[in-house]
Amino acid sequence: MKDKLVERLVCGDVHAFEQIVKKYGRYVFKVVCNHSGGLLTKEDTEEITNDTFAALWLNRETIDPERPIMTYLAVVARNKASNRLRTLKYTVSIDELGELRDPRFEHELEDKESLDAVLDAASKLNKRQYEIFIRFYLYGEQLSVIADKMGISEPNVRISLFRARETIKKRLTEGGFFDE
Repeated sequence: MKDKLVERLVCGDVHAFEQIVKKYGRYVFKVVCNHSGGLLTKEDTEEITNDTFAALWLNRETIDPERPIMTYLAVVARNKASNRLRTLKYTVSIDELGELRDPRFEHELEDKESLDAVLDAASKLNKRQYEIFIRFYLYGEQLSVIADKMGISEPNVRISLFRARETIKKRLTEGGFFDE
Protein backbone atom coordinates (compact mmCIF):
# COMPACT_ATOMS: atom_id res chain seq x y z
CA MET A 1 0.00 0.00 0.00
CA LYS A 2 1.36 3.39 -0.98
CA ASP A 3 2.26 5.85 1.75
CA LYS A 4 0.49 9.12 0.86
CA LEU A 5 3.01 11.19 2.79
CA VAL A 6 5.89 9.59 0.89
CA GLU A 7 4.04 10.09 -2.41
CA ARG A 8 3.81 13.80 -1.62
CA LEU A 9 7.51 13.85 -0.71
CA VAL A 10 8.43 12.23 -4.04
CA CYS A 11 6.53 15.02 -5.80
CA GLY A 12 8.59 17.64 -3.95
CA ASP A 13 6.10 18.66 -1.26
CA VAL A 14 8.16 20.50 1.37
CA HIS A 15 5.36 20.20 3.94
CA ALA A 16 5.38 16.40 3.55
CA PHE A 17 9.15 16.41 4.05
CA GLU A 18 8.78 18.46 7.24
CA GLN A 19 6.14 16.01 8.51
CA ILE A 20 8.47 13.06 7.84
CA VAL A 21 11.32 14.81 9.67
CA LYS A 22 9.04 15.50 12.63
CA LYS A 23 7.60 11.97 12.63
CA TYR A 24 10.90 10.05 12.22
CA GLY A 25 13.52 12.43 13.64
CA ARG A 26 13.84 10.65 16.99
CA TYR A 27 13.84 7.28 15.28
CA VAL A 28 16.76 8.22 13.01
CA PHE A 29 18.64 9.75 15.95
CA LYS A 30 18.18 6.48 17.89
CA VAL A 31 19.39 4.38 14.93
CA VAL A 32 22.57 6.48 14.76
CA CYS A 33 23.07 6.22 18.54
CA ASN A 34 22.56 2.45 18.53
CA HIS A 35 24.80 1.90 15.54
CA SER A 36 27.63 4.05 16.86
CA GLY A 37 27.54 2.40 20.27
CA GLY A 38 27.94 5.75 22.00
CA LEU A 39 31.21 6.57 20.22
CA LEU A 40 29.84 9.70 18.57
CA THR A 41 29.15 12.99 20.29
CA LYS A 42 25.59 14.29 20.50
CA GLU A 43 26.54 16.93 17.93
CA ASP A 44 27.87 14.28 15.51
CA THR A 45 24.73 12.21 16.01
CA GLU A 46 22.51 15.24 15.33
CA GLU A 47 24.56 16.09 12.23
CA ILE A 48 24.25 12.55 10.88
CA THR A 49 20.51 12.65 11.57
CA ASN A 50 20.24 15.90 9.61
CA ASP A 51 22.41 14.47 6.82
CA THR A 52 20.08 11.47 6.63
CA PHE A 53 17.09 13.72 6.04
CA ALA A 54 19.07 15.83 3.57
CA ALA A 55 19.79 12.63 1.62
CA LEU A 56 16.08 11.78 1.75
CA TRP A 57 15.20 15.14 0.24
CA LEU A 58 17.93 15.00 -2.41
CA ASN A 59 16.95 11.45 -3.43
CA ARG A 60 13.20 11.85 -2.99
CA GLU A 61 12.41 11.07 -6.62
CA THR A 62 13.94 7.59 -6.26
CA ILE A 63 11.94 6.66 -3.15
CA ASP A 64 9.32 3.95 -3.61
CA PRO A 65 6.09 4.94 -1.78
CA GLU A 66 5.21 1.24 -1.52
CA ARG A 67 8.26 0.56 0.69
CA PRO A 68 8.42 1.55 4.37
CA ILE A 69 10.21 4.88 4.70
CA MET A 70 11.62 3.72 8.05
CA THR A 71 13.71 1.08 6.26
CA TYR A 72 15.18 3.65 3.89
CA LEU A 73 15.95 6.06 6.75
CA ALA A 74 17.54 3.32 8.89
CA VAL A 75 19.84 2.15 6.09
CA VAL A 76 20.93 5.69 5.19
CA ALA A 77 21.49 6.62 8.85
CA ARG A 78 23.48 3.47 9.51
CA ASN A 79 25.67 4.01 6.45
CA LYS A 80 26.30 7.65 7.36
CA ALA A 81 27.16 6.67 10.95
CA SER A 82 29.54 3.97 9.69
CA ASN A 83 31.23 6.47 7.39
CA ARG A 84 31.67 8.94 10.25
CA LEU A 85 33.08 6.25 12.53
CA ARG A 86 35.54 5.18 9.82
CA THR A 87 36.60 8.80 9.48
CA LEU A 88 37.22 8.87 13.22
CA LYS A 89 39.08 5.52 12.99
CA TYR A 90 36.51 3.65 15.05
CA THR A 91 35.08 0.30 14.10
CA VAL A 92 31.40 -0.49 14.36
CA SER A 93 29.62 -3.55 15.59
CA ILE A 94 29.47 -5.19 12.14
CA ASP A 95 33.28 -5.23 12.12
CA GLU A 96 33.40 -7.00 15.47
CA LEU A 97 32.12 -10.14 13.77
CA GLY A 98 35.39 -10.59 11.86
CA GLU A 99 35.28 -13.85 9.97
CA LEU A 100 31.49 -13.89 9.95
CA ARG A 101 31.39 -10.72 7.85
CA ASP A 102 31.00 -11.00 4.08
CA PRO A 103 32.13 -7.74 2.41
CA ARG A 104 30.12 -8.53 -0.73
CA PHE A 105 26.96 -8.54 1.39
CA GLU A 106 27.58 -5.07 2.78
CA HIS A 107 28.54 -3.72 -0.65
CA GLU A 108 25.35 -5.07 -2.23
CA LEU A 109 23.19 -3.25 0.32
CA GLU A 110 24.09 0.07 -1.26
CA ASP A 111 21.98 -0.79 -4.28
CA LYS A 112 18.22 -0.35 -3.71
CA GLU A 113 17.29 -3.35 -5.83
CA SER A 114 19.62 -5.51 -3.79
CA LEU A 115 18.26 -4.09 -0.55
CA ASP A 116 14.77 -5.07 -1.64
CA ALA A 117 16.01 -8.59 -2.42
CA VAL A 118 17.76 -8.83 0.97
CA LEU A 119 14.64 -7.69 2.82
CA ASP A 120 12.53 -10.13 0.83
CA ALA A 121 14.92 -12.99 1.64
CA ALA A 122 15.04 -11.91 5.30
CA SER A 123 11.25 -11.97 5.53
CA LYS A 124 11.40 -15.73 4.87
CA LEU A 125 13.68 -16.42 7.85
CA ASN A 126 12.28 -17.95 11.01
CA LYS A 127 10.83 -15.41 13.42
CA ARG A 128 13.85 -15.28 15.75
CA GLN A 129 16.45 -14.98 12.99
CA TYR A 130 14.38 -12.30 11.27
CA GLU A 131 14.07 -10.22 14.44
CA ILE A 132 17.81 -10.48 15.15
CA PHE A 133 18.70 -9.62 11.55
CA ILE A 134 16.43 -6.55 11.50
CA ARG A 135 17.53 -5.36 14.93
CA PHE A 136 21.21 -5.66 14.01
CA TYR A 137 21.29 -4.41 10.43
CA LEU A 138 18.40 -1.97 10.22
CA TYR A 139 18.13 -0.66 13.76
CA GLY A 140 21.86 -0.85 14.44
CA GLU A 141 21.49 -2.48 17.83
CA GLN A 142 24.55 -4.04 19.45
CA LEU A 143 24.61 -7.82 19.95
CA SER A 144 24.49 -7.44 23.74
CA VAL A 145 21.40 -5.19 23.51
CA ILE A 146 19.64 -7.67 21.23
CA ALA A 147 20.47 -10.50 23.63
CA ASP A 148 19.07 -8.56 26.59
CA LYS A 149 15.88 -7.52 24.78
CA MET A 150 15.20 -11.00 23.46
CA GLY A 151 16.21 -12.85 26.64
CA ILE A 152 18.85 -15.03 24.97
CA SER A 153 22.62 -15.25 25.28
CA GLU A 154 24.92 -13.14 23.13
CA PRO A 155 26.54 -16.25 21.58
CA ASN A 156 23.05 -17.41 20.53
CA VAL A 157 22.41 -14.02 18.95
CA ARG A 158 25.74 -14.25 17.11
CA ILE A 159 24.95 -17.78 15.85
CA SER A 160 21.42 -16.81 14.77
CA LEU A 161 22.77 -13.76 12.95
CA PHE A 162 25.40 -15.90 11.21
CA ARG A 163 22.78 -18.44 10.13
CA ALA A 164 20.43 -15.70 8.95
CA ARG A 165 23.21 -14.17 6.82
CA GLU A 166 24.13 -17.54 5.38
CA THR A 167 20.50 -18.27 4.48
CA ILE A 168 20.06 -14.84 2.90
CA LYS A 169 23.37 -15.15 1.05
CA LYS A 170 22.29 -18.54 -0.31
CA ARG A 171 18.93 -17.15 -1.46
CA LEU A 172 20.61 -14.14 -3.09
CA THR A 173 23.16 -16.35 -4.81
CA GLU A 174 20.36 -18.57 -6.11
CA GLY A 175 18.61 -15.40 -7.28
CA GLY A 176 21.71 -14.32 -9.21
CA PHE A 177 22.74 -11.35 -7.05
CA PHE A 178 26.33 -12.53 -6.76
CA ASP A 179 28.42 -15.49 -7.77
CA GLU A 180 29.95 -17.97 -5.37
